[in-house]
Amino acid sequence: MSGLVRQLAVIVVALSLSASTFVAPRAEAAQPAAPPATYPPAIPAAPSTAQPAAPGPTFTLAQVVQATLAHNPTIIAAEQTLEAAQHNVVAARAGYGPTLSAVGSGSLGTTGASTSNGLSAPLSNVGGTGTVSLEASLPVFDGGKTRVAVEQAEAQAATAQAALRQTEQDLALQAGTQFFTVLKNESLANVQQQVLAQAQVQLALVEAQVRAGVAPQADVIQSQAQVAQAQVALLNARAQILTAKAALASTMGTDATTPLEVANPAAPVPQILVTADQVIATALRSRPEIAKGRAGVQAAQASLDTAYVNVGVQVSINVGAGYTPVSTSPALNNTSSYGLTGSLSLPLFDSGKAKAEIASAQAGLKSAQAQLDAAVVSVRQDAYQAYLNAVQAAANVTATAAARAAADQALSVAQGRYRAGVATIVEVIIAQTTAAQADVNAASALYDFQSALITLQHAEGAPIVAAAGGGTP
Repeated sequence: MSGLVRQLAVIVVALSLSASTFVAPRAEAAQPAAPPATYPPAIPAAPSTAQPAAPGPTFTLAQVVQATLAHNPTIIAAEQTLEAAQHNVVAARAGYGPTLSAVGSGSLGTTGASTSNGLSAPLSNVGGTGTVSLEASLPVFDGGKTRVAVEQAEAQAATAQAALRQTEQDLALQAGTQFFTVLKNESLANVQQQVLAQAQVQLALVEAQVRAGVAPQADVIQSQAQVAQAQVALLNARAQILTAKAALASTMGTDATTPLEVANPAAPVPQILVTADQVIATALRSRPEIAKGRAGVQAAQASLDTAYVNVGVQVSINVGAGYTPVSTSPALNNTSSYGLTGSLSLPLFDSGKAKAEIASAQAGLKSAQAQLDAAVVSVRQDAYQAYLNAVQAAANVTATAAARAAADQALSVAQGRYRAGVATIVEVIIAQTTAAQADVNAASALYDFQSALITLQHAEGAPIVAAAGGGTP
């Protein structure tokens, strides 16, 4: 009779302890539960030097990308390189235009001394002369030198423009990936918090059963080990959050210790709405690497044209005019002049310099063309791989969600069997571990899919934005 009473008491205690955890469905990973005050003690807070007490500003994905493009020093450097190249284009085009100069000349001295019969005559008075004039010149023909100089400058500007776009896209992708890494780590920390809370409740249940004499002391030891492992996993997860936030802050152009928070965007539909051929075609039209390769071919062609111009007949024809408003010579005051000037030269022998320059420029052109071809191959491969990864990531979201539901159900069964005394604590711990891993996989899959979407956008050469649905905008 006493044995029956004891068993009934154990069942009542177990049901009261497990009502909130084992009967109700488990909370979502994004809503961590506060652990009860049981053994082992709760996880201590992170030191203030690593985790600021006051939360920082909250950024959306668009704000993160915008801050990166505005403040990252790598982009600022690329912008200045482009500005310098654009000024070089203006300077090269100035070769087509006229020039106007103010020219002044003068002299100061004596007219010299004379001698007669061995005697020096007195020096004449010191005097000076001077003239101020305006001179204008307009090039008429220079054998193509200005043309090839402009082509070279324009090609360099196009290269700088493409390099800036590539830098912006690469850093936007980096910032976006780090943004979702922060969210992923925060979600995993919430899962670990849940696992710890559940392990602590499980430990309390086991201790009650041991005290009632219906479970061995070894079950307590195993439950305590499970709680300790959950504590370590939670500490690691919290550390990963701080590391991810520091990396994101650096990419945004701020100090790594700057506190910040990230806003969780709406979960996208786990499907890809574009085909592989569409992704590749868009990438070949829009990727800055292709534009950069074409600009490189243009620059190499301009270098070859310059080499041919230098080896040919050098002809220069200019129209000039001048006006002298002020002069010490009355004959030069208010006089004007104009005329056509030209020069002609033909290189006869230069020890093979011109020939070597042409051969070098031809090799450079072939190299630039090969680099463009390589860029096309690389972009096609990158776009196709990004598409495949996005499709796989979408499938993982659905698969891990189903696995999570199954693991939750298996855990509920194992817990019920243990409460009924027909299962061991090992069975429950295995089910808890499986369910926790399923939670981790589901959370990871969701943010991996969102990272795959922005990677797909980058592969297409599109702006990095949060996708509300599968595919790219």
